[in-house]
Amino acid sequence: MHIEEAFRLQSIETARALVRAYPFATIVTRDLQATHMPCLLDEHAEGLSIVGHVARLDPVSRSLDGPVLLIFHGPHGYVSASWYADDTIPTWNHVTLHVRGVPELLDDPMPVLRRTVDHFEAAVEQPWSLDRMGDEAREMADRVVAFRLRARSWHAEAKASQDKPPAERARVLRGLEQAGPYENGRLAAVMRRFA
Repeated sequence: MHIEEAFRLQSIETARALVRAYPFATIVTRDLQATHMPCLLDEHAEGLSIVGHVARLDPVSRSLDGPVLLIFHGPHGYVSASWYADDTIPTWNHVTLHVRGVPELLDDPMPVLRRTVDHFEAAVEQPWSLDRMGDEAREMADRVVAFRLRARSWHAEAKASQDKPPAERARVLRGLEQAGPYENGRLAAVMRRFA
């Protein structure tokens, strides 16, 4: 994937933050099977290490013994050419992270399932727990494949109009912040962050 230098994110901490903020990943295998699952940053590992799981019934689960690509999508949205002062073409601003590696298949998926549920339930007023399922939790765990992916390579991009002059960036921000079909406050916040 070509990334313009103005958009490249090189900090490992930024990559780790993207996984934390946007954990719903597209998982693509070497034979081009794909699925979408929540994945979590392995906070205790150095570098960029991610844990996740896939249902055994999903064809992706049979291809986790080779290279995979995890794609994390942050805010993204259309940028109308009409927002610029000069004639140009429309574009799409976005934040993305691509992580490549060969997954390590974990013997027991229960810790990954528990961690995933606990992570997302922590934001709920009365968190649900796998413990409520009793023995059914073990049966559920036996129906998934859990993995840890230590990044062999990764690249992150924040295409947020950084290559445009301040006046043009201001026009794009107004377009994203005005009510209408392309209103996108999350993308506008990204643009302000990477100004």
